[in-house]
Amino acid sequence: MSNERWKHWSFSLLLRATTLVFAALVLAVFAIDSVSQNISPKSKDQRPVSTHQATLSISPNVGLNWQGFGASGAWWPGPVSGFSQGAKDRLGRILFSRSGLYLAQYRYNIGGGGVGVIVPWKAPSTFYVGPGKYNWSADPAGIEFLKMANSYHVPDLVGFVNSAPTAFTTNHRSCGGSLNPSDVASYATYLAQVIRGIKVHFGVTINYVSPMNEPDNNFGSCKQEGMAVPVSLRSRVVIAVGEALARYAPWCKEIADESSKVSTLLLPHLDKWAKNATTLKYLAVVAHHLYDFPNDTVLSEMSAKVRSLHKPSWMTEICCYNGTRFGYQYDPTMVSGMWLAQTIYSDITFGRDRAFDWWTAVSPNLGCNPKSIPGCWDQVNYLGRNDGLAYYDISGAKNGDQNFYLTKRYFVFGNYSRFIRPGAKVHFVQSDSSNVFAVSSKTQNTWTVVVGNKSASSAPMTLEIDFPNSRYSLVPTKTIVTDVASSWREGNLPEVKGNTAIASIPPNSVTTFIFQSKVEGR
Repeated sequence: MSNERWKHWSFSLLLRATTLVFAALVLAVFAIDSVSQNISPKSKDQRPVSTHQATLSISPNVGLNWQGFGASGAWWPGPVSGFSQGAKDRLGRILFSRSGLYLAQYRYNIGGGGVGVIVPWKAPSTFYVGPGKYNWSADPAGIEFLKMANSYHVPDLVGFVNSAPTAFTTNHRSCGGSLNPSDVASYATYLAQVIRGIKVHFGVTINYVSPMNEPDNNFGSCKQEGMAVPVSLRSRVVIAVGEALARYAPWCKEIADESSKVSTLLLPHLDKWAKNATTLKYLAVVAHHLYDFPNDTVLSEMSAKVRSLHKPSWMTEICCYNGTRFGYQYDPTMVSGMWLAQTIYSDITFGRDRAFDWWTAVSPNLGCNPKSIPGCWDQVNYLGRNDGLAYYDISGAKNGDQNFYLTKRYFVFGNYSRFIRPGAKVHFVQSDSSNVFAVSSKTQNTWTVVVGNKSASSAPMTLEIDFPNSRYSLVPTKTIVTDVASSWREGNLPEVKGNTAIASIPPNSVTTFIFQSKVEGR
């Protein structure tokens, strides 16, 4: 994903303006030096309760096999690798542990060498030396965090390519060019040999690989790696990589094509490259990004088109919504958190995606320097970017600021990622309220329901699960709330009678309910 620099103006003026606009907000985002972030519950909310009872209904007969929530490891491993071991271990807990996000997917950027890229920390090295020759010490920072994810037993380790090495691009650079059609087979062999080499040399099994990331863009500004892959070439790439994987790394599956937008790129192009038997033989997952921020109708159209291929789909990248579109803004508040919750709900419910990956797990794009202006990171500003779940100081290895600053997006994401786990069956939730929405999953006898309330008042909720057997009932075991005033706090258990639960959902909040289902009389 590109990360263009915004025009800089006086930060001091901006900070004063931001302070005036947001002085009335109560912000609960905070920096941590440890992973345990449960905050003591606040006093009972005194704001008015909505007079409308939101009724949510879950049908256990309709659902998807869930793959997981994840995030990308581009391009922060380079700068963060210079942090102390204690800080890096802390980041591992923040991202991968059960008390952190408990990510189920981690996207490792297979670098192309960064030739021509003008932002040094977005110019990852390449293992490639020549045909069949590799330098396995070329990417120590990237491998360090890939191994960390592996040590936490992250289920899906996904290798993805922004640019091939320069031997395979038309302009012999890592940006601004295209994959050379005459080098498709050689590129596929290289990629499969990298997957094998990572397993042999580092003991890490990458189980999915993406050979092209946003192939609709060559990233000609060269502020990051990127290469174009024309639609007419994508089927050849998928087939060549699939054949090479079968030879060198048969455990690894292939995802494609990671188009940046659904409405104008994935939908009109999917059949042109994917709808043939040989391509489908090697294509495990249709992967896409969401940078057009599509509405529910477009997502439903995408779901229908992907289903016609008899393949699952994953949403593999999104970030940077500034309130109206893709653009610059740093917003650590619940406003951005509620947007993310709504996006997850729509993508799963209407797009029927089986995985949801945020763009970059941690970002330096705070828009301010928290070491020189303490506390600036918990305010909205327009110099930073909403590209991370957590943030760090890019100069932290030198100036000593090795904190990780957690946004409300981080905690909202965790309301889903910590509890809707791989292998669960995701069920669609019907709601009669425009303000209350939910995603539900079931693993064995455990039901998880994540409810968002985007209104400014508390919402009474009735949740019904339409068990096929009336002898089933629900037993509430846990409630986890993220709202303006708190993050991942334990809330009150709902009242339950049979298959119906009744609760009050706080305003501007995301609440996770955990239930056990049991047969009456047992």
